[in-house]
Amino acid sequence: MVPRYSHRMPLPLTKNSLHPPTHVTPTPQKLKRIRVFDLSNSLREIKEVQIKTITSQTFQRILTAEKVSLLRGTSEKRISVIINLVCQFGGSYASALLDFIVDDFRANFDLAIAWLFAEYALTENYCLSRREAWSYETCLTLLLNGACERLESRDRLFTRLILEAPKITPSVMDNIKSYCCTEEKAFLGINTLKELILKRPHGPHGTEDFLQMLLEITLGSVELARVQALHVTKKLYAKSELSAKIERFALQSLQYLLSDFPPFQDDTGDMEIATEWTEESVNLCLQLFVSLLPLNHKLLKDLAMIYTSTTPSVKRIVLKHIDKPVRTIGMESPELLHLVENCPVGAETLIMRILYILTENCPPSGGLVERVRELYKHNPSDVRFLIPVLHGLHKNEVLAALPYFIKLSPNLVRGVFDRLLLSFRGDHGHSISPVTPSELLVALHNIDCSNDEALMKSAIKATNICFSEKSIYTQEVLAVVLQQLLDHTPIPVLFMRTVIQSLAAHPKLVSFVMTILNRLISRQVWKMPTVWQGFLRCCELTKPHSLTILLQLPQKQLIGIVQVDPGLQKELVEHIELYPHTKMTLPSAILQSLGLHPTGESDIKKKRKDSSTKKRRHSSKSNSQDKESFN
Repeated sequence: MVPRYSHRMPLPLTKNSLHPPTHVTPTPQKLKRIRVFDLSNSLREIKEVQIKTITSQTFQRILTAEKVSLLRGTSEKRISVIINLVCQFGGSYASALLDFIVDDFRANFDLAIAWLFAEYALTENYCLSRREAWSYETCLTLLLNGACERLESRDRLFTRLILEAPKITPSVMDNIKSYCCTEEKAFLGINTLKELILKRPHGPHGTEDFLQMLLEITLGSVELARVQALHVTKKLYAKSELSAKIERFALQSLQYLLSDFPPFQDDTGDMEIATEWTEESVNLCLQLFVSLLPLNHKLLKDLAMIYTSTTPSVKRIVLKHIDKPVRTIGMESPELLHLVENCPVGAETLIMRILYILTENCPPSGGLVERVRELYKHNPSDVRFLIPVLHGLHKNEVLAALPYFIKLSPNLVRGVFDRLLLSFRGDHGHSISPVTPSELLVALHNIDCSNDEALMKSAIKATNICFSEKSIYTQEVLAVVLQQLLDHTPIPVLFMRTVIQSLAAHPKLVSFVMTILNRLISRQVWKMPTVWQGFLRCCELTKPHSLTILLQLPQKQLIGIVQVDPGLQKELVEHIELYPHTKMTLPSAILQSLGLHPTGESDIKKKRKDSSTKKRRHSSKSNSQDKESFN
């Protein structure tokens, strides 16, 4: 085996290694010159434009490296680098970052918040300043504008940006308000205000400022924004810490109605044009307060007190806009019942409107009727309070107030009768009226109108209303009414007028009317001047049926009638001749007054017979003379 020698072992001797080497003279070489390295000579100068381009491209690569940084877990470092570059250099870096964030706001939201906090720190001098500085306010405003342009109108990312911003500046407040006052952005702006009120109560712009801005929008001219603001305000009113301020503002808005003209500009912005109250301007001042009424019934008292001092035109508009809240409050509210019982002077029309609204579709409650009774006791001259609660009153109360009801305006009188007769129209969804139709018509006749001509006219108009209800006042009902009136002593003044109206409406009642006329003779109707005139008129309208009735009158009254109407004598004589048995029942004095003889013919018929006899005699005499002359 051949041994292996290391480099440290001596080499073996050979033949050549025994002789010493011969001396060789070295050849001289030329030395090279060493150059000193100069960096400035090795670099090429780059222009400033190229520098900006390179740095901009580099910054863009960092911005778009989001996916890579997420994969390698360096996302936070990437955001830190971007923010540091922007905060230190600003300018084009800030513009590039803004465009990048706005391009995909949802994906770059965290980057936007980090930038805002960094800008805020610089603005508040929490760190070193930088070149070409952007203020925090400018940064936030630009981000909000970009978000509003790119996001949908109901995207809550806009709200989230404002909520997470470190500070709300005055310009941002103006920005939010401008959003609230445009139809396209109103929903976004008002919901942002709501979140700020609930979640940003502290700071230079806290709940007070945000709530004030929201309340002012309820008086704005943009209807969509105003409705949304009212809706949000009603929800915030449930918060105990906010309710007092909302109430104060609502009451202040309501008090504007006491002014001679609206205290705010109209839609054109010209203050001189808003010189009178219109329905729209009144509604603006009234809406917030009215929307709070169902939530706080105690506000009814404030409404009544202010109502008393407003102008008539404003009062009319107020009455038109309280329907919905009053129905929501209902007739069981203790505050509402207390207001009804203690009606302020000048608020009577408001209370009556409330009563009408409450009883429009349902009968009044016992508590409401009792409060109205108390109110009527203190104001007995104003019977209008009783109209809405008629179905809750007793019969005697309704009948006692009837003379005062019929003195009201025609519309109110019609309203009274509509309520009293409503349950008799086949509508079983309403409570039963305290009086029946027949009782109502009888009560109208029993009103003493003898010394009051105006009351008489009112009673006649009221009976006409009853007769217009043909489905209620049928032939049977009117027969009952006439029978009851006939039994009264004395007979009502309007009785015969009603008899004639009933006969005109139902001609089949003629037989019944003849019975009535016959009974009136037995009650010596000629001693009642007004009824006597109606009796004669009815007889005139019902001839020939009434001729038998007229023949039952005493001689004096019959002669008086015949003297007034000479043609009546002929009709009576013909009637007697047509019905011979009638002559047997008539007194001789009546027959003689009519020119009839108890045993024979009437004077008229006798004259006719004598005339015809004379003519026959004259004819026979002339014939005999002719014969003699011929012979």
